[in-house]
Amino acid sequence: MPGTKKQYAIAAAAGGAAAVFAIFVALAQTNAIAVPYFTPVALQVDGLKEKYAAGENASFAVTANGYGSNCHSLEVEATHNDNGERASYYNKEDDCRFMTITHGKYNFTQSFDYGSKVMGKAGMYTVDIKFKDLVDNKEARVTKTFEVK
Repeated sequence: MPGTKKQYAIAAAAGGAAAVFAIFVALAQTNAIAVPYFTPVALQVDGLKEKYAAGENASFAVTANGYGSNCHSLEVEATHNDNGERASYYNKEDDCRFMTITHGKYNFTQSFDYGSKVMGKAGMYTVDIKFKDLVDNKEARVTKTFEVK
């Protein structure tokens, strides 16, 4: 039994709406447009070089980009690749119970300075960075490596 013109029009409209919604979500995921619910969190690491001289200080900053709540956690761990030994560790987690939760664009940057305790031993290092929005459950993770000679 062939469909009526009305059924074909409804099916075409539904298909068109689905296509437009898919494009909308794809643009939000690439941060081409700002849509808080569909925009993922992204981490940016600035200032971390690939090679350092032994004893040289390493300074870098971690910035969270995207949209979410003001309650989050950040964990940064540097390990020496040769022996797996932890060279440094940072962990900060907000206690959401005692803060007024707001939503909007992330306004979060944390700076790090690695001195001779980390940079005094030659070898390859891995820095693992984890950010989590504790209200919206959005997560991002970045791994960087550098060498100390």
